[in-house]
Amino acid sequence: MMRSNVEEYMLVAKMGLTNLKTVIQLLKAINFKETATCLGSENGLKITVEDAKCMQASAYIPSTIFHEFELKEDVIFSISLSILVECLCMFWPSSQEDSVTVQIFYKGTGHPLSVIIEEDGVITDCSLKTLEIDTLLDFHFEAKNVLNKVVLQTELLKDIIAELDPTSDLVELRLSPEKPYFRISTEGLGGVCHIDLPHDSDLVDTFQCTLTATSNFKLAHIKPAMRALSCANKVSLRIDTVGILCFQYMVKTEDGHTCYIEYYVRLCITKYTSGPITNSVASMT
Repeated sequence: MMRSNVEEYMLVAKMGLTNLKTVIQLLKAINFKETATCLGSENGLKITVEDAKCMQASAYIPSTIFHEFELKEDVIFSISLSILVECLCMFWPSSQEDSVTVQIFYKGTGHPLSVIIEEDGVITDCSLKTLEIDTLLDFHFEAKNVLNKVVLQTELLKDIIAELDPTSDLVELRLSPEKPYFRISTEGLGGVCHIDLPHDSDLVDTFQCTLTATSNFKLAHIKPAMRALSCANKVSLRIDTVGILCFQYMVKTEDGHTCYIEYYVRLCITKYTSGPITNSVASMT
């Protein structure tokens, strides 16, 4: 079903079931806060949540995964992310690709976001109230300010996260051009635990360290950043000169498009030690 007055809308988008399932995975991965800010541009949609100015997560949905994507000008609005996910999930699990279409309409400031799901002729029309926009922090990383960077297959990180002590308040991350190269540590009721990751494993695509950086982050902030492990293929870890940690996940759709999820986490304490530079083997943008 396509609305007859589409020229009234600032944003009109349409997609099929396969890419819809990917979008739902992306949104669930950042759904640790209720309210999300949505930015629409010619490149697609960016959905962002923020927690107490200490952590920020964004899902990037490129315009290329939509069958149709029409935008008159950039738009920005806030909505309940939980309700949006619930609306997008209103189809039968056994549905086939060609039986489900999703359309999104947005007229502009003050208007609701409309989500229409059509499945075998049955139409579900959801109207989501848009909310006042909160100012978001700018966590943009300048390439010149990135101290250390690691790109690895997510399966390696999954095993490590499962071993983290849940009674620990902090997680210590050490990246260094010298041994131990890549270490994650916790201290909880069971004592101190060090987990050393291989920096030269086949599962590590890039290990680029300019100096030794030992950073402490709240475990409560790291855990939400692990939500994307279940749907991503690769993850890039970067630390900049002020100690902000960035997780960038790469998510591939079934038809070959690439989506990204980013998490930025503020540090508690960081120590730096100078050291030799190691060359990058590959890169993930």
